[in-house]
Amino acid sequence: MTDRRQFLLGALNEDDGDPFSNNPEAFEDVFESGILGVHASERSFVIRAADSAGRRSDASMLINKMYAWRGYGSGHSVDARPDQMALVATDYRNGDAIGTLTVSLDRSGRGLLADRLYAKEVDELRARDRRLCEMIKFAVDRSVKSKSVLTALFHVAFIYAYHLSGCTDLLIEVTPQHGLFYKHLLHFEQAGEERLNPRVNTRGVLLRLDLDHAAEQIRKFGGQGPDSSERSLYPYAFSAKEEEGVIQRLRNIERTG
Repeated sequence: MTDRRQFLLGALNEDDGDPFSNNPEAFEDVFESGILGVHASERSFVIRAADSAGRRSDASMLINKMYAWRGYGSGHSVDARPDQMALVATDYRNGDAIGTLTVSLDRSGRGLLADRLYAKEVDELRARDRRLCEMIKFAVDRSVKSKSVLTALFHVAFIYAYHLSGCTDLLIEVTPQHGLFYKHLLHFEQAGEERLNPRVNTRGVLLRLDLDHAAEQIRKFGGQGPDSSERSLYPYAFSAKEEEGVIQRLRNIERTG
């Protein structure tokens, strides 16, 4: 456990005490339906798979709220597809959706959204036998200031892509301004030049993250938190024990889903 946050990972951490012990109903809710719960000094939240119509609706509403605020249009939705996993983070006290993202695998013959603007760049990666996925429909409520929310969503997505699905590279299309965030804090590299993205009516760039590199950074810095000298988000990732708990929860969801 880290000093400033506690993770609830089902049976894995039963001997470490229950961070929601003052609210048994919250514990039961997370244990039964969540991937993990995080009790942080800044905010306590639960991450779940958006595997029901209600959770997909919550995620879609947050995406449209945040995209409309940035001028990216509305009408975006989180769909139920076997080649992707959508995640939604909710405030455990009131149930409001505060973050969401979707990881889509390059497995179904449908290709990736990145193919629409960057087909040449994506095909070059495929030709090198890279196993691709992309992070799409990422939105975090403006009230969220905690690095724990951002990093927990990313780390769960990483686990699904890398440990469960065997992907080697994670792609994302972002604005050039947001690209600086991903490059500096998560070590993405630019994989395609700036272009107009008609889906959100703004200019964007294609970024790529080598997931072997991400795994190395998580092994090196995960669980250290704000005491680390590393300036990326990786110290806010799960420790090895916490990561193993999330892996088991995701495998259980895949088996029962």
